[in-house]
Amino acid sequence: MNGKRLLPGLLALGLLWATAALAQPGGPLPGPLPLFPSDNWWNVDVSAAPVDPGSAGYVNFIGRDVGLHPDFGGDADVFPDIYGMVYLSVPGSQPLVPVTFVEFGDESDAGAPGRSAGYPIPPEAKTTAKWIEGGQPGTDVGGDRHMLIVDRDNRILYELYHAHWNQGRSRWEAGSGAVFPLTSNLRRPEGWTSADAAGLAILPGLVRWDEVFGAAPIQHAFRFTVEDSNGHVFPASHDAGGTAGALPMGARLRLKAGKDLSGYPPEVRKIFQAMKTYGLIVADNGSNLYITGAYDTRWDNDVLNPAFASLKASDFEVVKLGWQPASGSGTCLPAADNTRLCLSAGRFQVAAHWSTGAGSGAGQAVRLTPDTGYFWFFDATNVEVVVKVLNACGFNQRFWVFAGGLTNVQVRLTVTDTQTGVVKTYDNPQGRAYQPVQDTSAFATCP
Repeated sequence: MNGKRLLPGLLALGLLWATAALAQPGGPLPGPLPLFPSDNWWNVDVSAAPVDPGSAGYVNFIGRDVGLHPDFGGDADVFPDIYGMVYLSVPGSQPLVPVTFVEFGDESDAGAPGRSAGYPIPPEAKTTAKWIEGGQPGTDVGGDRHMLIVDRDNRILYELYHAHWNQGRSRWEAGSGAVFPLTSNLRRPEGWTSADAAGLAILPGLVRWDEVFGAAPIQHAFRFTVEDSNGHVFPASHDAGGTAGALPMGARLRLKAGKDLSGYPPEVRKIFQAMKTYGLIVADNGSNLYITGAYDTRWDNDVLNPAFASLKASDFEVVKLGWQPASGSGTCLPAADNTRLCLSAGRFQVAAHWSTGAGSGAGQAVRLTPDTGYFWFFDATNVEVVVKVLNACGFNQRFWVFAGGLTNVQVRLTVTDTQTGVVKTYDNPQGRAYQPVQDTSAFATCP
């Protein structure tokens, strides 16, 4: 020691600075909240959305008397087991470390778009309990082991599935991983998983203590699971089952408007009101009607469990499958982050997702004519893929898709007919010069 002492005020400021710089389980989230733009599928108001014609059948499949269950809480009876999802808040200076994907590597992100490869995993997660879903430290391999990390300074969400530290190989491994810039509505490429079976982000769909007991209303939907599923619909991108009669991944339940909430405690009413306004989104297979929330020792499950169980499947209805705010207009809406083209009189929505061994991301879209546009990936002056969607209804009753590229990186081109919801995807593998697309039978959906 040099004999010098910090003044109390300076010591307090130093402690505040150190806390702000640390990685923290359940730490601060970047504003504005809720996470993602206000028009993101997690945040849109569905109170006036149409009911799906098959709603009653889907509810019956689950079981009309099946009750909800809060899949979250505090500490379990056996240390270090916990209930609910853990999320880690890290500063922008948190070093990125490589992750080896051992299950779904071809559907995983090496890192964030435009940034170096790697995930900002704090070293404490290797040996410290309660930093990963389930509560066991990073060396454990049991369970789903979701790891949710928010870079609060750069506003990027990193999510991993089956995350664990392989001591024998001195590396982080995971089944799959996905990265979501919180400033955009970047959807997974069609057919890709994420850290969740539906291909969705997990964190924005959690019930969080700070929201439930905060002053503002909850302004997003919640994530939930079903025992069986059948395919997927928007906003999901990935299947997790094919059981006839079951809900698809991405389907949304909505608590019926007439359900009386007056007898519940204020915090429960707030959660249930969000189910009326924003609904519940099918995100994974699991127990029926388990609603996912964040791990927090302040939850009172003696209140939550009976309250949730009092709501039955019959209290809900299924929103029209694949519904979007602009659904039914047959018009593509340009994205705020310039990641999609609207072609052929605005009917077709086109997106490109690129991936290399060092990173991945969404192509930036530039419209040239009503039928044609291009995407750039790394530099605005470097054209990567050119796309045309042509109305050939007068020739062969089809819409045609043409594409050409000046790249050899992995690219998935996704073209969506906004009137019918039909989606076509075109893949170019890593390391192969882009193969031209000449699909003259792409969409048999002529008006």
